[in-house]
Amino acid sequence: MHRGVHGLFALVALATIVALVVLWPQPANVPEGPGRPSGIPQPTGPSATGPSGLPTGGSSGGPTGGATGGPGSPGSPGLPTLPTEPAQTCIDPAPDGLVVLSFNIHGGLGAGGQNLERIAQEIEAWDADVVLLQEVDRFRARSGFVDQPTWLGTRLGMNAVYGRNVVRLPERRGAPRAEYGTALLSRLPVRRWENRMLPRQRGQEQRGLLRATLDLAGRPLDVYNTHLQHTRGTIRIAQLKAARRIVARRSGPGTPFVLGGDLNATPDSPALGVTRSFALDPWPVVGEGEGLTVPARVPRRRIDYVLHSPHLLPTSAQALRSAISDHRAVRVTFDVPRPGCGR
Repeated sequence: MHRGVHGLFALVALATIVALVVLWPQPANVPEGPGRPSGIPQPTGPSATGPSGLPTGGSSGGPTGGATGGPGSPGSPGLPTLPTEPAQTCIDPAPDGLVVLSFNIHGGLGAGGQNLERIAQEIEAWDADVVLLQEVDRFRARSGFVDQPTWLGTRLGMNAVYGRNVVRLPERRGAPRAEYGTALLSRLPVRRWENRMLPRQRGQEQRGLLRATLDLAGRPLDVYNTHLQHTRGTIRIAQLKAARRIVARRSGPGTPFVLGGDLNATPDSPALGVTRSFALDPWPVVGEGEGLTVPARVPRRRIDYVLHSPHLLPTSAQALRSAISDHRAVRVTFDVPRPGCGR
């Protein structure tokens, strides 16, 4: 009896264990990772990898505590680093070159009389893109009644504009009114130009500021040319302050400009102090010698200038002797950066 009971209990216990083994639920989708039991085989089949052979799934860390990141990142040890495209390198285009000459031609008058052809030869030899001329005559007896800006433009094959500052009665019967002022010659196309009168005191000669907007490789370049009062420093200060206002209004902060001419003032004068508030002098940076311009034969003072805006980068500056004029010419070369990386 006791043996039959014990056998029955043993049989029931064995059946219970078998039922638990068979019917116990299996875990689904156990994630891979350091926490996976070593006895469970790795998943196989098309659902285990993507097209590239790399594991599929989200990029965020799962229950195993894996770090985020893509293939080859510190959070994905053992995976190869994928190649990346090289960073794009921006190379600035080469700057445009510009040569500017300022020259007081004294009406083409030298020791031997009027010689405008020799003036043209000197300008030609100095090979400038833009030429700022002062003391330029039209229909005056002293210069043979020649229309000097037109003649020089035709002779040199350059565009010419003229700033008439002084007009007098005809100097011979049948002649046009005599004129005196400044001129600008340019190899570059002239978009527009104007001549503005500068302040003066009673009895003083009228002075002007000639402005031309040129086309430099499709971009505007403003060029200003003037010849200031020679007798009093106070009026030169007023004239340069007026020039500063015109430049600020016409050119603004975005347009490169050149301001040149016979300023009748030395670098240490109060008048030149006005120019330092809105223009740069290239001479301390690239000038050859002291830049003295008058008298032409043995110069003792520097009164002729080519100044510029910060957009232009000067590369050389020279004072050049003329065989005709009582002034030396000033020749400055510039690099003009083109729009490029970051501009």
